[in-house]
Amino acid sequence: MSSDSNGNNRLILARPDRIGDVVITSSCFAPIKETLPDAEIYFLAHPRMEPLFRKHPALAGFIPLSQHTDAPRRMELLAAQMRKVKAGCIVHLHADEEVEWAAASAEIPRRIGFRAKGDKWLTESFPNFKKTGNKHEGYFNFDLLELLEVHPPAKLVPHITPDADAIERLAQKLPVGIVAGRYAVLHVGAHGEKPRIAPEFFIAVARWLVKERRLYVVLVSGDKDDETAAAILHGAGSSVSWIHNMCGQTDLAEMAFLLRDAAVVFGRDSGPAHIAAALGARTVTFMLEPEPENSARRWTPLGECSWVLEKPMTRGWFESRPAFARRNLSHFSEEEIVESVKFALEA
Repeated sequence: MSSDSNGNNRLILARPDRIGDVVITSSCFAPIKETLPDAEIYFLAHPRMEPLFRKHPALAGFIPLSQHTDAPRRMELLAAQMRKVKAGCIVHLHADEEVEWAAASAEIPRRIGFRAKGDKWLTESFPNFKKTGNKHEGYFNFDLLELLEVHPPAKLVPHITPDADAIERLAQKLPVGIVAGRYAVLHVGAHGEKPRIAPEFFIAVARWLVKERRLYVVLVSGDKDDETAAAILHGAGSSVSWIHNMCGQTDLAEMAFLLRDAAVVFGRDSGPAHIAAALGARTVTFMLEPEPENSARRWTPLGECSWVLEKPMTRGWFESRPAFARRNLSHFSEEEIVESVKFALEA
C-alpha cells in the first residue's frame, strides 16, 4: 500500500451502503490489520452507521457521508474530509460515483474499486461478480483487498462496537419486565420497497413465544408507523399484552443492544439480522428472495448462533420481486417457522 506524504500508511475503506453490508464489511478489518499492522484504517459510511463503530480498536477514524441536499456540494464536502485524512489508498467496496469522484478530487494516489463502464475515477479495478452469488458478500470484499495482498480468512468474523452510552438510553425506553434474556425480537420491517414477511407468520411466532416460553415480544422496524407491526398487534389476540412495539424508536446502537440481549431474533434478511448475528444473538433469518443474487450463500448473517430459512428457488423471467417473495412464502407453513425459532432457542 502506498504511503502518504507524511509516511503514514493511511487507508480508507468506503462502504456507502446499507446496514447489513456495512456490518459484513467489518469482517475485513482484522485481516487488514494482520497483513498491514501499521495501517491506519478510516471507515467511510453513512453517518447513521457511526454508533456501531464507536471506539473500534481497528479503526483510526470514521468518515461520514455528507447529507447535503445538493449533490455537487456533497461531493465537495466529502473530498474535503478525505484531504484531511491524507490517505495513500482508498478501497471502494461498493460502487458509488459520488464517493469515487470525491476520492479522485482529493488526489488519493491509489483508488481501487469494482470495474464498470467508464471507471474514470479509479486507478485500479477488478471485475464485479457479485450478482453470481457464488460466495458470501464478505468474501467479495477480498476481490479488491487482495490487490493490497490482504487475503481472505478461512472464516469471516464481523466486529462491531456499538456506542456503550446507548445501553442506558435503551433501558429508559423499555417497560418494566423486558430485561435481558426474557424477551424475543421480531424485526418486521424491510429496507425501502423490499418484500416483507407476511404478518401471519410473525403472529404465529409471537403467540408461541408468549404462550409456550413466557417471553415478551419486542417489534422493531425503522418505520414508527409500520403497517406490519400494526397488523401483528391487531391479530395477536390474548398475547397482545406481552408484545411491545419499538418500531422507529431506536438508533442503531440502541437497536444493537436490544438485539444482543434477546433470547432469539427473527426476521427477514436485513440489517438488524446482521447486527444480531454479529453480536452473538440467536438469530433466525428468513431468506425472502432466495435466488442466487440474494441467497443465503451470499447474505447469511455472520455469527456463531445464526440460522437461515431458505428453499432455493429461481425467479421467473417476468416475475416481480413481491410476486417472487409471495411464492417463496407459500412454500412455508406457520408451524415450520415456529419450529425454526424453537430450534434456535434450544440449540
